[in-house]
Amino acid sequence: MANDYVDQVAGTIIEQLRAGTAPWVKPWEPGERFMPYNPTTGNPYHGMNAVWLMSRAESHGYTDARWMTYRQAQAADAQVRKGEKGTAIQFWKWQGLEPVREADGKPVLDQNGNQVRQMVRYERPRVWSAVVFNAEQIEGLPPAADRPALAEWERHERAETIMARFGATIRHVRGDSAFYQVFNDTITLPERDQFASGDRFYATALHEVGHATGHPSRLNRADLGHPFGSEAYAREELRAEIASLMLGEQLGIGHDPGQHVAYVADWIRALENDPREIFRAAADAEKDHHAGTLL
Repeated sequence: MANDYVDQVAGTIIEQLRAGTAPWVKPWEPGERFMPYNPTTGNPYHGMNAVWLMSRAESHGYTDARWMTYRQAQAADAQVRKGEKGTAIQFWKWQGLEPVREADGKPVLDQNGNQVRQMVRYERPRVWSAVVFNAEQIEGLPPAADRPALAEWERHERAETIMARFGATIRHVRGDSAFYQVFNDTITLPERDQFASGDRFYATALHEVGHATGHPSRLNRADLGHPFGSEAYAREELRAEIASLMLGEQLGIGHDPGQHVAYVADWIRALENDPREIFRAAADAEKDHHAGTLL
Protein backbone atom coordinates (compact mmCIF):
# COMPACT_ATOMS: atom_id res chain seq x y z
CA MET A 1 0.00 0.00 0.00
CA ALA A 2 1.59 3.27 -1.09
CA ASN A 3 2.44 5.55 1.81
CA ASP A 4 1.04 8.64 0.10
CA TYR A 5 -2.37 6.97 -0.27
CA VAL A 6 -2.35 5.83 3.36
CA ASP A 7 -1.31 9.27 4.57
CA GLN A 8 -3.96 11.00 2.46
CA VAL A 9 -6.75 8.78 3.77
CA ALA A 10 -5.63 8.89 7.40
CA GLY A 11 -4.94 12.63 7.28
CA THR A 12 -8.40 13.42 5.90
CA ILE A 13 -10.11 11.26 8.51
CA ILE A 14 -8.08 12.78 11.35
CA GLU A 15 -9.22 16.25 10.21
CA GLN A 16 -12.84 15.05 10.16
CA LEU A 17 -12.49 13.48 13.60
CA ARG A 18 -11.36 16.85 14.92
CA ALA A 19 -14.34 18.51 13.21
CA GLY A 20 -16.82 15.88 14.37
CA THR A 21 -17.67 14.89 10.80
CA ALA A 22 -15.92 11.51 10.37
CA PRO A 23 -18.43 8.95 9.03
CA TRP A 24 -18.89 7.02 12.27
CA VAL A 25 -19.05 10.02 14.63
CA LYS A 26 -21.90 11.66 12.73
CA PRO A 27 -25.49 10.71 13.57
CA TRP A 28 -27.52 9.22 10.70
CA GLU A 29 -31.30 9.08 10.66
CA PRO A 30 -33.28 5.81 10.47
CA GLY A 31 -33.98 4.85 6.86
CA GLU A 32 -31.27 7.15 5.47
CA ARG A 33 -29.05 5.55 2.82
CA PHE A 34 -25.56 6.70 3.60
CA MET A 35 -23.27 3.73 2.88
CA PRO A 36 -21.75 4.10 -0.62
CA TYR A 37 -22.75 1.67 -3.34
CA ASN A 38 -22.21 1.09 -7.05
CA PRO A 39 -25.44 1.57 -9.04
CA THR A 40 -24.11 -0.49 -11.97
CA THR A 41 -23.48 -3.63 -9.95
CA GLY A 42 -25.94 -2.85 -7.17
CA ASN A 43 -23.24 -3.81 -4.67
CA PRO A 44 -22.14 -1.78 -1.66
CA TYR A 45 -18.52 -0.79 -1.23
CA HIS A 46 -16.84 -2.61 1.64
CA GLY A 47 -14.39 -1.99 4.45
CA MET A 48 -12.02 0.93 4.04
CA ASN A 49 -13.38 1.80 0.61
CA ALA A 50 -16.81 2.40 2.16
CA VAL A 51 -15.35 4.56 4.94
CA TRP A 52 -13.12 6.48 2.51
CA LEU A 53 -15.94 7.24 0.06
CA MET A 54 -18.15 8.46 2.93
CA SER A 55 -15.27 10.65 4.05
CA ARG A 56 -14.84 12.07 0.54
CA ALA A 57 -18.58 12.71 0.28
CA GLU A 58 -18.39 14.69 3.53
CA SER A 59 -15.42 16.72 2.27
CA HIS A 60 -17.18 17.66 -0.97
CA GLY A 61 -20.75 17.96 0.29
CA TYR A 62 -22.11 15.04 -1.75
CA THR A 63 -25.42 13.67 -0.51
CA ASP A 64 -25.77 10.93 -3.15
CA ALA A 65 -24.44 7.53 -2.01
CA ARG A 66 -23.75 6.29 -5.57
CA TRP A 67 -20.16 5.95 -6.84
CA MET A 68 -19.06 4.50 -10.19
CA THR A 69 -16.17 4.44 -12.65
CA TYR A 70 -15.87 6.66 -15.72
CA ARG A 71 -16.67 3.72 -18.01
CA GLN A 72 -19.68 2.70 -15.95
CA ALA A 73 -21.02 6.24 -16.25
CA GLN A 74 -20.58 6.14 -20.02
CA ALA A 75 -22.28 2.74 -20.21
CA ALA A 76 -25.26 4.31 -18.44
CA ASP A 77 -25.42 7.06 -21.12
CA ALA A 78 -24.08 9.55 -18.61
CA GLN A 79 -20.89 11.61 -18.55
CA VAL A 80 -18.47 12.72 -15.86
CA ARG A 81 -18.41 16.52 -15.97
CA LYS A 82 -15.28 18.09 -17.40
CA GLY A 83 -12.72 18.96 -14.77
CA GLU A 84 -14.10 16.62 -12.09
CA LYS A 85 -11.51 14.63 -10.17
CA GLY A 86 -12.18 11.02 -9.23
CA THR A 87 -11.47 9.26 -5.95
CA ALA A 88 -8.98 6.41 -5.85
CA ILE A 89 -9.99 3.27 -3.98
CA GLN A 90 -8.07 0.04 -3.47
CA PHE A 91 -9.06 -3.60 -3.54
CA TRP A 92 -7.02 -6.18 -1.64
CA LYS A 93 -7.00 -9.85 -2.53
CA TRP A 94 -5.60 -12.15 0.15
CA GLN A 95 -6.28 -15.47 -1.57
CA GLY A 96 -7.03 -16.87 -4.99
CA LEU A 97 -7.10 -19.96 -7.19
CA GLU A 98 -3.59 -20.75 -8.37
CA PRO A 99 -2.24 -23.57 -10.63
CA VAL A 100 -0.95 -26.67 -8.84
CA ARG A 101 2.53 -27.68 -10.01
CA GLU A 102 4.82 -30.67 -9.62
CA ALA A 103 8.17 -30.35 -7.84
CA ASP A 104 9.82 -29.73 -11.22
CA GLY A 105 7.38 -26.93 -12.04
CA LYS A 106 5.21 -28.85 -14.48
CA PRO A 107 1.47 -28.17 -14.17
CA VAL A 108 -0.73 -30.83 -12.58
CA LEU A 109 -3.56 -31.89 -14.89
CA ASP A 110 -6.81 -33.67 -14.05
CA GLN A 111 -8.15 -36.72 -15.88
CA ASN A 112 -9.59 -34.47 -18.59
CA GLY A 113 -6.29 -32.72 -19.19
CA ASN A 114 -7.34 -29.49 -17.47
CA GLN A 115 -5.04 -27.49 -15.21
CA VAL A 116 -5.69 -28.28 -11.52
CA ARG A 117 -6.06 -25.21 -9.32
CA GLN A 118 -6.30 -24.76 -5.57
CA MET A 119 -7.10 -21.90 -3.23
CA VAL A 120 -3.90 -20.27 -1.98
CA ARG A 121 -3.47 -17.72 0.83
CA TYR A 122 -1.00 -15.02 -0.27
CA GLU A 123 1.78 -13.87 2.05
CA ARG A 124 1.11 -10.29 0.93
CA PRO A 125 -2.15 -9.01 -0.48
CA ARG A 126 -2.45 -8.38 -4.19
CA VAL A 127 -3.61 -4.80 -4.55
CA TRP A 128 -5.26 -3.05 -7.44
CA SER A 129 -6.83 0.36 -7.71
CA ALA A 130 -9.84 1.97 -9.33
CA VAL A 131 -10.99 5.56 -9.68
CA VAL A 132 -14.63 6.29 -9.02
CA PHE A 133 -16.86 9.36 -9.24
CA ASN A 134 -19.81 10.37 -7.13
CA ALA A 135 -23.17 10.59 -8.89
CA GLU A 136 -23.15 14.35 -8.24
CA GLN A 137 -20.05 14.62 -10.46
CA ILE A 138 -21.87 12.97 -13.34
CA GLU A 139 -24.37 14.45 -15.80
CA GLY A 140 -27.21 12.43 -17.23
CA LEU A 141 -27.68 9.92 -14.42
CA PRO A 142 -31.30 9.33 -13.43
CA PRO A 143 -32.20 9.94 -9.79
CA ALA A 144 -31.29 7.15 -7.41
CA ALA A 145 -33.94 4.48 -7.13
CA ASP A 146 -35.82 4.50 -3.85
CA ARG A 147 -34.88 1.72 -1.49
CA PRO A 148 -37.94 0.15 0.10
CA ALA A 149 -38.09 1.31 3.69
CA LEU A 150 -38.51 -1.33 6.37
CA ALA A 151 -41.36 -0.80 8.80
CA GLU A 152 -40.22 -0.08 12.35
CA TRP A 153 -41.32 -3.50 13.61
CA GLU A 154 -39.46 -5.22 10.79
CA ARG A 155 -36.13 -3.46 11.30
CA HIS A 156 -36.37 -4.05 15.05
CA GLU A 157 -37.20 -7.71 14.49
CA ARG A 158 -34.10 -8.07 12.31
CA ALA A 159 -31.97 -6.39 14.97
CA GLU A 160 -33.38 -8.78 17.59
CA THR A 161 -32.49 -11.72 15.35
CA ILE A 162 -28.89 -10.55 15.10
CA MET A 163 -28.67 -10.02 18.86
CA ALA A 164 -30.09 -13.49 19.58
CA ARG A 165 -27.92 -15.23 16.99
CA PHE A 166 -24.72 -14.79 18.96
CA GLY A 167 -25.82 -16.48 22.14
CA ALA A 168 -24.26 -13.74 24.26
CA THR A 169 -26.17 -13.04 27.48
CA ILE A 170 -28.02 -9.70 27.38
CA ARG A 171 -28.99 -8.01 30.63
CA HIS A 172 -30.67 -4.67 31.30
CA VAL A 173 -29.61 -2.44 34.18
CA ARG A 174 -31.22 0.91 34.84
CA GLY A 175 -28.61 3.62 34.36
CA ASP A 176 -26.55 5.09 31.55
CA SER A 177 -24.00 2.33 30.91
CA ALA A 178 -23.75 0.03 27.90
CA PHE A 179 -20.81 -2.35 27.69
CA TYR A 180 -19.63 -5.82 26.73
CA GLN A 181 -17.67 -8.17 29.01
CA VAL A 182 -15.66 -10.80 27.21
CA PHE A 183 -14.90 -12.99 30.25
CA ASN A 184 -18.59 -13.95 30.65
CA ASP A 185 -19.78 -13.06 27.13
CA THR A 186 -22.35 -10.59 28.45
CA ILE A 187 -23.83 -7.41 26.97
CA THR A 188 -25.19 -4.92 29.53
CA LEU A 189 -27.66 -2.29 28.35
CA PRO A 190 -29.88 0.33 30.00
CA GLU A 191 -33.61 -0.39 30.14
CA ARG A 192 -35.38 0.08 26.81
CA ASP A 193 -37.62 2.88 28.11
CA GLN A 194 -34.54 4.98 28.82
CA PHE A 195 -33.91 5.44 25.10
CA ALA A 196 -35.57 8.17 23.02
CA SER A 197 -36.73 5.57 20.48
CA GLY A 198 -36.51 1.90 19.62
CA ASP A 199 -34.04 2.75 16.87
CA ARG A 200 -31.72 4.42 19.39
CA PHE A 201 -31.91 1.35 21.63
CA TYR A 202 -30.95 -1.00 18.81
CA ALA A 203 -28.18 1.32 17.58
CA THR A 204 -26.59 1.09 21.04
CA ALA A 205 -27.23 -2.63 21.31
CA LEU A 206 -25.62 -3.33 17.93
CA HIS A 207 -22.52 -1.39 18.94
CA GLU A 208 -22.10 -3.85 21.80
CA VAL A 209 -22.83 -6.73 19.42
CA GLY A 210 -19.88 -5.41 17.39
CA HIS A 211 -17.70 -6.03 20.45
CA ALA A 212 -19.24 -9.47 21.02
CA THR A 213 -18.10 -10.61 17.57
CA GLY A 214 -14.54 -10.49 18.91
CA HIS A 215 -15.16 -13.19 21.55
CA PRO A 216 -12.73 -16.17 21.30
CA SER A 217 -15.58 -18.39 20.12
CA ARG A 218 -16.28 -16.01 17.22
CA LEU A 219 -13.63 -13.80 15.57
CA ASN A 220 -11.18 -14.03 18.51
CA ARG A 221 -10.02 -10.40 18.41
CA ALA A 222 -6.98 -9.62 20.55
CA ASP A 223 -7.94 -6.13 21.76
CA LEU A 224 -10.97 -7.26 23.76
CA GLY A 225 -10.59 -7.10 27.53
CA HIS A 226 -8.05 -4.28 27.70
CA PRO A 227 -8.65 -1.60 30.38
CA PHE A 228 -10.67 1.53 29.72
CA GLY A 229 -8.45 4.40 28.56
CA SER A 230 -5.82 2.19 26.95
CA GLU A 231 -4.94 2.48 23.27
CA ALA A 232 -6.05 -1.12 22.71
CA TYR A 233 -9.45 -0.27 24.22
CA ALA A 234 -9.78 2.69 21.85
CA ARG A 235 -8.85 0.50 18.87
CA GLU A 236 -11.57 -1.96 19.78
CA GLU A 237 -14.11 0.87 20.16
CA LEU A 238 -13.18 2.09 16.68
CA ARG A 239 -13.96 -1.34 15.20
CA ALA A 240 -17.29 -1.64 17.01
CA GLU A 241 -18.38 1.86 16.02
CA ILE A 242 -17.64 1.38 12.31
CA ALA A 243 -19.35 -2.03 12.40
CA SER A 244 -22.47 -0.54 14.00
CA LEU A 245 -22.44 2.19 11.32
CA MET A 246 -22.58 -0.52 8.64
CA LEU A 247 -25.25 -2.55 10.43
CA GLY A 248 -27.32 0.53 11.21
CA GLU A 249 -27.61 1.48 7.55
CA GLN A 250 -28.35 -2.05 6.40
CA LEU A 251 -31.13 -2.49 8.97
CA GLY A 252 -32.47 1.04 8.47
CA ILE A 253 -32.13 2.00 12.15
CA GLY A 254 -29.60 4.77 11.42
CA HIS A 255 -26.52 5.42 13.52
CA ASP A 256 -26.25 7.12 16.89
CA PRO A 257 -22.62 7.65 17.98
CA GLY A 258 -23.82 8.82 21.40
CA GLN A 259 -21.29 8.31 24.17
CA HIS A 260 -18.69 6.80 21.85
CA VAL A 261 -17.53 10.21 20.60
CA ALA A 262 -15.63 10.33 23.90
CA TYR A 263 -12.95 8.24 22.19
CA VAL A 264 -12.24 10.79 19.43
CA ALA A 265 -8.98 12.03 20.98
CA ASP A 266 -7.78 8.43 21.39
CA TRP A 267 -8.70 7.61 17.77
CA ILE A 268 -6.81 10.65 16.50
CA ARG A 269 -3.75 9.65 18.52
CA ALA A 270 -3.91 6.06 17.25
CA LEU A 271 -4.10 7.18 13.61
CA GLU A 272 -1.32 9.71 14.06
CA ASN A 273 0.88 6.97 15.54
CA ASP A 274 0.00 4.49 12.79
CA PRO A 275 -2.01 5.71 9.76
CA ARG A 276 -2.58 2.10 8.67
CA GLU A 277 -4.71 1.50 11.77
CA ILE A 278 -7.80 2.93 10.04
CA PHE A 279 -7.40 0.34 7.27
CA ARG A 280 -7.12 -2.51 9.78
CA ALA A 281 -10.05 -1.17 11.78
CA ALA A 282 -12.31 -0.91 8.73
CA ALA A 283 -11.37 -4.44 7.62
CA ASP A 284 -12.15 -5.82 11.07
CA ALA A 285 -15.43 -3.87 11.18
CA GLU A 286 -16.42 -5.42 7.86
CA LYS A 287 -15.77 -8.87 9.38
CA ASP A 288 -17.92 -7.88 12.37
CA HIS A 289 -20.66 -6.76 10.01
CA HIS A 290 -20.62 -10.06 8.14
CA ALA A 291 -20.47 -12.06 11.35
CA GLY A 292 -23.49 -10.14 12.61
CA THR A 293 -25.62 -10.61 9.53
CA LEU A 294 -24.20 -13.92 8.25
CA LEU A 295 -23.90 -12.39 4.78
